[in-house]
Amino acid sequence: MKYAEIISADEWDNFVAKRRNEKFHEVSDKNRKRASKPAYPYKKGRTGYARLQQRILAEEKSDATSLPEHVLWKAARVGKDGVVVEAVQKFYDECETLSQTLPSTEVQDCRSVLSRVLNVPEYSGRVRGKGFGVTPSSFYKKPKTKNPTNKEVMETLAELRAQVLQLQNENARYREERCASEAKDTSDRASINCQPKFPEGISPCQLYLSSPTYRIVGKGKVHNTSGELLHHNPLPVGYMKVSVDLVLDTDALLQLPDVVSETTLMRDAVGSFVGWPSDLIFPDAETPTRPTHKAGKGISRRIESVASQKEVPGRKLKSAGKDIPTTSGTKSQIMMRLEKMVEESDIMHGAIRSIDFDEGVFGIAHFEIIAKEDMQQLFEHDELGIAVIHTYIWYMYVTLMRGTELCNRFNFIATSRINATLITKNPTSVKNDLVDRFMAAGDNTTPSLYFLPFNSGNGGHWVLVAMDLSRLIVYYLDSLSGDWSKYPSMKKTVDAAILKFRSKKNYRNRKDITWVRVECPQQNNSVDCGFFVLRFMRDIIALNRIDIPKMYFDEYKSYSRAHLDEMKDELCQFIIDQRII
Repeated sequence: MKYAEIISADEWDNFVAKRRNEKFHEVSDKNRKRASKPAYPYKKGRTGYARLQQRILAEEKSDATSLPEHVLWKAARVGKDGVVVEAVQKFYDECETLSQTLPSTEVQDCRSVLSRVLNVPEYSGRVRGKGFGVTPSSFYKKPKTKNPTNKEVMETLAELRAQVLQLQNENARYREERCASEAKDTSDRASINCQPKFPEGISPCQLYLSSPTYRIVGKGKVHNTSGELLHHNPLPVGYMKVSVDLVLDTDALLQLPDVVSETTLMRDAVGSFVGWPSDLIFPDAETPTRPTHKAGKGISRRIESVASQKEVPGRKLKSAGKDIPTTSGTKSQIMMRLEKMVEESDIMHGAIRSIDFDEGVFGIAHFEIIAKEDMQQLFEHDELGIAVIHTYIWYMYVTLMRGTELCNRFNFIATSRINATLITKNPTSVKNDLVDRFMAAGDNTTPSLYFLPFNSGNGGHWVLVAMDLSRLIVYYLDSLSGDWSKYPSMKKTVDAAILKFRSKKNYRNRKDITWVRVECPQQNNSVDCGFFVLRFMRDIIALNRIDIPKMYFDEYKSYSRAHLDEMKDELCQFIIDQRII
């Protein structure tokens, strides 16, 4: 009768009947027994998870809106004496390790990291370690997807057909203009673009695109047989049938999209047949590698100055003697064109080029000097110096990142400011430079990577250090098997810079910095380390992966000479497009 104003008689009768039901008592007894001896008892009394979380964030003056489940789970099991039970600490440490190794997309699962480590079943409608009222749908906020309707499918097909027709018309118009211009053009570009003659049958080939830049986008095999059909349809005039084996530009548009399978991008065409303009198909002949010593303990390397020999703008290098020699084997036509441009320029007589980088590349204004020996490193496939490393980084920023969300996910650190030689001379200055670079890129509260191509200064060996400031993870990639213990001063400087940065930003440090040695592709000679470091960065950005698997990516378990030659072609074309020479 005390609650008669808010509870009707019928509601009360139903409540009493339910509580007297035998099934209810069975469930109640089962839950009471299960809760009587918890393995990891909750020690915060009537303070729920939500209020506990608010209190922790307030005490730490954190800008975050929530804590990871396992962090809150551990805090809820710390008594008034502040002692953490050994079993609780053990599971917490396992959660920390697992959260660092799982891809971010996999972590966002209805079965949280905490549930995986505890190895217990997860119940629908709740998130373990988050308290009452928190559901997977509200916490993870997964977007709901629905299958398209027949009308939407037909509209999409109509749009694709219109795009195909437009591309065919543009290609036809482009070929007509090209044929008209080639009659008058006697430059090297004309010799590059001339239509090759393929023997009858199947031949390896390279696939190019001419817009927005002239570049190689993939490799495969051209099928040059009479009456060849593409998906049971005749090929348009000026096209050849090609099977795609390797994609170098995943987002490149197919010249003849397949409206049936809705394939429009290069990355979706691997292992299938496509139509390609015959004037953008060239024979493929892999360049043989130069004889080299075996990699390992007995490698004899030329000492490579880590501080660039061309620090003063306008400084003249020694006069060139003979022409730049060429490597044995077949070079790509792009490289041959650039090589000829260099031979005919004043660079062969000691001139240099000073180029300004976008401020977004290294976070500050930066310029680089390009001279004869830098070009020779490309043409000769020789050990790379800072100028080539930085120029390829500039290429990746301009062609892969600028104007996209990738600029918020990947950042570069100038190796001319952080390397072994400078750390030995003034470690404090190097640490401060690193902190300044971190500060220039924003709040760093979301996962992102900072790439540092690090030069040992002792034999000129290059390794890649990739730093994730939000998760306190540092990935170490070395194409000669080894780990960061080879460079203790580098590790000490990097760790100190990360902690100082987080302190300046008032971020809490709930764990130590974790270094991960990645089992990456290994070089088989004494000169490829610089090329491998560039390829590591290129693949990570192309795959848009912040987390680097400890066993590296399945797509790139090893690198052939062809993989490295692709990068040289990209850089050569970029140098031509930027009118550096």
